[in-house]
Amino acid sequence: MSVRSFCESDKEKILGLRDVAYASMNLEQFRWGPCQQVESLDQDCFKLVLEEGDIRGYGAGYQLDETHFRLNLLVHPERRRQGVGSQLLNRIEAEVSRKGGKYLQARAFESMPASLKFLFARGFAQIHTMRGLSLRATDFSFDKCQPLAQQLAARGFVLTTLKDELDSDANAIDKLARLYKVAREDWPSPDPSWHVDTSPEQLRAPFTDVKHPEYFSIIKNKDQYVGFTSAKNLATGTAVHPAYRNLGLATYLKAFDIDRCIAAGEDYFESATANPAMQRVNEKLGYRYNGLAEVRFVKELQ
Repeated sequence: MSVRSFCESDKEKILGLRDVAYASMNLEQFRWGPCQQVESLDQDCFKLVLEEGDIRGYGAGYQLDETHFRLNLLVHPERRRQGVGSQLLNRIEAEVSRKGGKYLQARAFESMPASLKFLFARGFAQIHTMRGLSLRATDFSFDKCQPLAQQLAARGFVLTTLKDELDSDANAIDKLARLYKVAREDWPSPDPSWHVDTSPEQLRAPFTDVKHPEYFSIIKNKDQYVGFTSAKNLATGTAVHPAYRNLGLATYLKAFDIDRCIAAGEDYFESATANPAMQRVNEKLGYRYNGLAEVRFVKELQ
């Protein structure tokens, strides 16, 4: 058994190791893709493989900012609980520290208790859990939201789409960026020690290349954007301005958006959240936990 540096020719074998490690989870059925410990393959970073005739382990640590790194760690099921993970992690932590890293983030499936136990034993602290939710069109009813729709309309709230806003308002991206900045200030963080970039460029980035702007829904109060969501453009998430929460905006906004998607032929939707309030909103609309949950960890390195 030997540990060596990663070679590009190892890539396919490591992807095969990933498939073996998660074979029982049928991950291909889900649209949401939690960490499968291989995104580092496309990163210029410190990578190791453990060989024993064939590749039986893979580890990597890639940089997020000056002090934060993300861990990838895969061990063949037949070699678990035999020190393979510890051997790889020791080398990764040493290299991350050498490069000035102070924090190492990790992610693991909640349904794999051995992985969670390993991270706890190695000094990682649990931050939160992202829970996957699924919705079938047959379990959704837009009619249930009509009383709420009437209440919000009476208070001056108007629903529109990013496409319509871009066609009529050159400042649409800036207005979404401002809403995004204030809305995410109290969102669950994957690492409380991690400073999230709030530069204008980063705040605008999620909205500058939306693939389906006609299915990106916005709710306005006069000219102010107070919420957005998109079931079809998953990367953008859902946000409501803190000053307008607890009015039912997220519920109706998501219902409006889902109804439009169903009318266009969509019949299956997914969402993922670590926010209990947003999970309750999704469940009101018919979403149910689909068994996919990602636990997020961080370790402060000495």
